[in-house]
Amino acid sequence: MDRKFYEERDMAFIDAVLNDNWDGVIAFWKKQNIPVPKNERVVKAAVYKAVQYCLDIPVDVKGIALEKCLELGMSPFINWEGKQ
Repeated sequence: MDRKFYEERDMAFIDAVLNDNWDGVIAFWKKQNIPVPKNERVVKAAVYKAVQYCLDIPVDVKGIALEKCLELGMSPFINWEGKQ
């Protein structure tokens, strides 16, 4: 994937985390043909978890995403063994 993909994704994720603006995330997912979950809680958790693994997202944004994910009652990290 080219650098533009990561830049667009990261900007959309940062805007969602800091400003609770999900329009950029939804637009990015649609552009990339990524299915958009209907459940708002699932959308938020997906982004908050993914942010933890994005290399160019600042640590302070990752911390905010971590807190917001915990507020949803979810682990802020992806468990690659299939557990929440």
